[in-house]
Amino acid sequence: MAVYQLKRTVLIGLGGTGKKALLHAKKRFLETFGEEPPLVRFLLLDTTSANTDHLTARTPDGREEKVRLRASEVLHIEARGASLLPQVHDEIREWFPPKADLKANILSGAGQIRALGRLALFANATTVYENLRDLLALARDYQDERPALDRRHVYEPYTPHLTLVLVGSLAGGTGSGIFLDVAFVLRELMKDEDQLYGYFLLPDIYVNRPGTQNVEANAYAALKELDHFMSQEDTWSYTFGGRRIQVRKKPFDMVFLVNRENRAGKAFNELDDLAELLGLGLYLASGPLGKEQMDVFDNIVHQLNEQKGRYYGKTAHYASFGAAELRFDHHRVHREEGRGKALTTLRRWLSPQAHWDVGFVQRFAEGVSELKPPEDEEEAPPRAASKLEEDQAVFSQLRSELGLGKEKALQKYRQFWEKEGHLSRFLEDLEERLEKAWKEGGLPDLIQGLEKAAESLESLVKTLGKKAEDSRGELEEELGGLEQRISKASSAPPRSSFPPRQRPSSEPIMDRRTVRRIWEMAKLAWADQARLELARKTKREVEERLGELRELERRLRNRLERLEGEGVRKEGPGQDRSPFILTLPPPYEAEKALAGVDEPLREDKEKPSLKSLLKDPEGVVDVFLGQGESTLKGWLKGVIEGREESRTLWEAVERTFRELNGLSAPAWDYQDAWVANPGLGYREEVFILGLEDASDKEDPLVADEELLSVFAGTLRDRMRLQRVSTGDPNRLLFYKVEASIPAFALRGVGIYRERYEQLRKERSFHVDRRWEETFPDLFPQPSQEEVARVWTKARLMGILEGGAEEGYRFPDLRQERGRYKNLGLSPAEAFHSLEADFFAYKELESQVAAKEKGLKRDPQGLEALRHRVAEALENRERLLAEGEGTWRPEDLEVFRLERDVLRGLQQELAQYDPRRGTDDFPHL
Repeated sequence: MAVYQLKRTVLIGLGGTGKKALLHAKKRFLETFGEEPPLVRFLLLDTTSANTDHLTARTPDGREEKVRLRASEVLHIEARGASLLPQVHDEIREWFPPKADLKANILSGAGQIRALGRLALFANATTVYENLRDLLALARDYQDERPALDRRHVYEPYTPHLTLVLVGSLAGGTGSGIFLDVAFVLRELMKDEDQLYGYFLLPDIYVNRPGTQNVEANAYAALKELDHFMSQEDTWSYTFGGRRIQVRKKPFDMVFLVNRENRAGKAFNELDDLAELLGLGLYLASGPLGKEQMDVFDNIVHQLNEQKGRYYGKTAHYASFGAAELRFDHHRVHREEGRGKALTTLRRWLSPQAHWDVGFVQRFAEGVSELKPPEDEEEAPPRAASKLEEDQAVFSQLRSELGLGKEKALQKYRQFWEKEGHLSRFLEDLEERLEKAWKEGGLPDLIQGLEKAAESLESLVKTLGKKAEDSRGELEEELGGLEQRISKASSAPPRSSFPPRQRPSSEPIMDRRTVRRIWEMAKLAWADQARLELARKTKREVEERLGELRELERRLRNRLERLEGEGVRKEGPGQDRSPFILTLPPPYEAEKALAGVDEPLREDKEKPSLKSLLKDPEGVVDVFLGQGESTLKGWLKGVIEGREESRTLWEAVERTFRELNGLSAPAWDYQDAWVANPGLGYREEVFILGLEDASDKEDPLVADEELLSVFAGTLRDRMRLQRVSTGDPNRLLFYKVEASIPAFALRGVGIYRERYEQLRKERSFHVDRRWEETFPDLFPQPSQEEVARVWTKARLMGILEGGAEEGYRFPDLRQERGRYKNLGLSPAEAFHSLEADFFAYKELESQVAAKEKGLKRDPQGLEALRHRVAEALENRERLLAEGEGTWRPEDLEVFRLERDVLRGLQQELAQYDPRRGTDDFPHL
């Protein structure tokens, strides 16, 4: 029996996302070991009782096995009569938020209401506590280490200590509502040496799905609570199921956050894909790659606990991870069978077979010519002149508004037609017709059809272009005529001229009727221009697809020529089996067992879609070259040795490794600018590459520079790369961890905050009403006193300008010379804008500090500053005394803050002596 070392691990899923993650983790264990290791325990806490979900795993011996959670691994927390519990249950009444929506019963989910998830947990507090206590006791059972006949392997723990992992989503009601309480209870039950991690999904994957209006606000509230308790150092307690839970340390040793887009820019748009990634994280938490991996991982946790970065007063508690696996598939492939099918099929694809009618393009073109702009109910034309003397001003204003209105109108038309779906429907129709034509004909038929379509659209562009030019010319001609008439009228002689002339009309030229006529002409011209732009865009889309098909034809013909002239080859295209598992092709040289086979792929079932062929034509028809080996290491060595002669094979391998590298990037993104200052904190990054033998200098993944550059192309990346030995000759696992990032730096958290602020007046997103207003915001914010001090000094020193026309602004030295940061028109608007913009505040603060330092060094400057403070203080006191009725209350409040700062500054400057403390030590 093989001996494997693992950590004693307890995996606890919360809610629906937690359930999916547990299933994927179980699947990983079954595919690796062929059984569930006894050192790993599973438990699901959910408000939904259904337990029918399952996956299918293929064990190492080829068996297919259903993956499901056993009844003993599921704890259903329901709450009957939930609407009465806040009234009759003492513990729940103490914290239940009054704005949280109540349900009569909680039997099948918390409905995205976090407080209901917590209510269900408290309603089952005794059961939950006892089950968690028993689960931890079972996880320490000595019998798990003993070999048994009914087990495939022997399992030994690295350490007697437990590793516990909570997994779920921060976006819903159950997992997001109970994760903190479950963590606090587990801390009460754990030993000090045990570790507790959290793996949580951020809400982006749920956005724009039905019934998910609360997900972003829920996530922001959950992150606020988590951030608070991860930073809190005080000991406190609360009652849970009649027991006092003592909270003595932060809830998690490390928190991993996962989002739909990773640091390499790869997006995962299916919830099950992210659940699979979370399951992979749970699997890796148990240490299946060996002790080296766990030592590296534990070292990161230790460093984070000892040296947490702080960014603008916020501690960087958070981490993320990414992981992907490369499996070497060594099944034999009959080379001649595949080559014969490929030759015959390629010849058919590259031959004309059926005419493709593209009349639908002409019908679309006719529709574009007749598109109507949106009804304009809200926008009135510019004002008209009421007398002759106003003509010139009205004309100038009309000219200006026509210039501004054009882009606005074009944008409105674009958005309106985009919403109507004219282009999107056409492109969808085009894709469907292309796929249908591809199924019925060959590639030349598609190219010929698109060429005709492009000709039709070119004719449409010319027609609409002429129409747009004509309408624009008519408008300019009309405006020119009006300008001449106005100029002539303004130069008419005075009434007393001699000899007397005919008295000019006193009626204005730019009357309401004229202005309305010009405005309507402009709108027609804009609509013509918008139609032209839509036609051009459509033409570009069609030409782009035509170019793709021509490139596809070129590549397929080149491939056909190579196949026709080739001798014996090796083949086996790689195939992705899941989002995070890649495969390399079989290594063996195919036997010529089916020579002369020329049966093409059956067109009705086996012909690939045009979309898949465009995406990867080589992957569809490729036949791999090179002598294979029975292990990944040996096969790679052969590929590398022959890469100059077999570039196609090498490029396929290199592409696979690049994909592996991209898939394993940490599954989150953040704004680098927030964490770019090394004086504030340091991002911890580690890349763990699990291969058969990390000490083997003959392994290409250890020795080959070109291959290594895919994973670590820079010196910094090489320093982060850690190789660990797994003992598996046909599997490679790449695991990346990135840590020490503050929550406010996460990409998208600003959107979560906006949604939270928009909805929190109507409902509660926190699980405890006492946390609604008391917990600090995730974002770093200066205090009002700090803002008032910088604001007042900046005004005093002339850095912050204030005026009725320009508003309040200051030079933004972060931008190009002469650029200003505009804060607002009124004092209150500008002050609160500065208060809410952390970067603007820091920029203004640095300018104030630099100028204040210079003034204090110069005796004359210091005296001028004192004089200016006294003068400004007198001005503010007078303004406050006389300001009632002149200024808004919120503006007066800003003036009071300025006055208070000036008073303090006056006392400070009165006591300031630049010569105080001078060290006049005598010297030669």
